Amino acid sequence: MKSDKSILQFLCFMFVSCFFNLTSLSQDNSKVITGTITNGQKKVILYDDKSWEYLSVERRKNLLKTFMDTSSIFTEDWSNIIFPYQDKYPPDSVLITYLDSLDNFVIPIVNRINSKFGYRKNGFHKGLDIHLTKGDKVKVAFNGKVRYARFNSGGYGNLVIVRHFNGLETYYAHLSQINVSENQNVQSGEIIGLGGNTGAEWTGTHLHFEVRYHDFAFDPQKMFSIEDSVLLNNEILLRKSDFHATIAASRKYHVIKSGQTLSHLAVIYHTKTSSILKINANLNGNSIIKIGQKIRVK
Repeated sequence: MKSDKSILQFLCFMFVSCFFNLTSLSQDNSKVITGTITNGQKKVILYDDKSWEYLSVERRKNLLKTFMDTSSIFTEDWSNIIFPYQDKYPPDSVLITYLDSLDNFVIPIVNRINSKFGYRKNGFHKGLDIHLTKGDKVKVAFNGKVRYARFNSGGYGNLVIVRHFNGLETYYAHLSQINVSENQNVQSGEIIGLGGNTGAEWTGTHLHFEVRYHDFAFDPQKMFSIEDSVLLNNEILLRKSDFHATIAASRKYHVIKSGQTLSHLAVIYHTKTSSILKINANLNGNSIIKIGQKIRVK
């Protein structure tokens, strides 16, 4: 004969089972979520009518959809063009909290970095080039909604752009195949496409990965360690100097006049000859500079 404790557990189980069958997010939209708590390894949703339920995968999707359908993040400046925001300048500072209680972070592809964020010989590189093999699965970093999923003739090739709850957008470029559609809700770790080199056929296969806030790119490695596949912190304070637009605007050039040398430029711009050489890939210590030559000094 069962103990009183066993009988009580059985009755609780039957009550909860009935409760789950009668209430679901898709059938009952009248309840308001007041919070979530963790019970062991599972999350529990709390409602305003004092009811609760475990956050299963399907219910989690429905919950995220409800948030996406009502949040201004996914309605304001939302369009299927590459850069939809109207901001002319990056903010002086902005605090980004990466995750909420329903979100996780997943590295899009785990591999070596071929090219980092910053200046290259042919211009400014606004993201990371992560090595991969054609056909490798590329995953979305955070929960979000697909804003753009099509071929881009401007150099990105097959491109997916996802907007996230934290206000960031992530770009996944040069894909050989796109596995999602525009306005689709996606969860962190979901496969959004396969690796390739579309739009950059002259290079090897890689994922060009960008992170932007209101169309302004910043270094993804300020967010996470690709070697350890983890976020460096739970949030990040971005300042104006972190964004590409500000970094690019900070570059200064000098057009050489008669009699000027690199040493002259170092004195004029309060820098060092070695620093000038470092930021001009076409110069070395033996270079002869000419009148009218344009040299970067900062």
